[in-house]
Amino acid sequence: MKELHDGLELSEIASGLDLSLDELNAEIQPLLAASLLFESNGQFKPSFLIADEGETQLVYTHAASFSKKLAITVEENLDDMRTSFNYLDLSKEYNFEDLEFLLIGGRIIDIKLLEKLSVGSVFMPPAPSRPSPDRPDARYYFWMIEGEKKHLGEYGLDDYDLPWSSWHYFSFGQNLIDGQPNPDRGEMEKKYSELIESGDIESPETLASNLKIPVVSVSDSMKWNATSEEQAENLVIHFKENEKSIKELHRQLKSGQFAPYSLGEFLCWYAHIAYSVTIDILESKGILSVPPKRFQSAIWYNKQEQEGLLVG
Repeated sequence: MKELHDGLELSEIASGLDLSLDELNAEIQPLLAASLLFESNGQFKPSFLIADEGETQLVYTHAASFSKKLAITVEENLDDMRTSFNYLDLSKEYNFEDLEFLLIGGRIIDIKLLEKLSVGSVFMPPAPSRPSPDRPDARYYFWMIEGEKKHLGEYGLDDYDLPWSSWHYFSFGQNLIDGQPNPDRGEMEKKYSELIESGDIESPETLASNLKIPVVSVSDSMKWNATSEEQAENLVIHFKENEKSIKELHRQLKSGQFAPYSLGEFLCWYAHIAYSVTIDILESKGILSVPPKRFQSAIWYNKQEQEGLLVG
């Protein structure tokens, strides 16, 4: 892909991969069908965002600086979020500090902020159609960068449907520890899978009890979703106020000059970096408590999960 992005001829790419032109063309066809490549003036080009090392550093520096504004807003609204938490049934069993990483980091700064940025395509264009034989309806963002792991954004969400309608296993936290997959997070997900596959779990509450993690009830989910909507909107304001600067940064990238879907992918990547650095800032200031194992999980009721939003 990088070779096509850089404008190399197919014959040069085939030679470098020790393939014939026919073999290379056979490899290209599924990428065309999935809208990951497009043809322009007889040349194949990636339709998605690719950033080289210099571009990656440029974007990371910009997003890291921008994240300071997000961190200030979260800090200013922390008391309001704590008050909202006290109305949840969860507050009878947990302190706000016990769950703020999950509730604020996972539900507000990550997923709700990204949802808000994509709603109505006001700021972030919708994920493009990228069909495959297994998922002809697939829509997702995709990007490729040259850089360090932190340049992708160090925190992420895992969300799995449970056998009970609208119930999810929800995990948020640091993806990598010292360059390797977070072992404690992986162990928890393995245990979750084993319990589900056993067929012995009768309810979301039983699953949560076995995993020793919170269960967020229907009522609590609805209440915290309302809080998340309000707080994420406070963060979106900064993106809108800085929209010109952020989108100008995209136009400086090579992909920004020709890749048709790269704007949405760039904005999604940018937001991932910004919210990850925001969490680091809040942790360093003692405002947000990050668990020792760098992740938190819960069994969560959510009737309207947005699908197909994030792939990078």
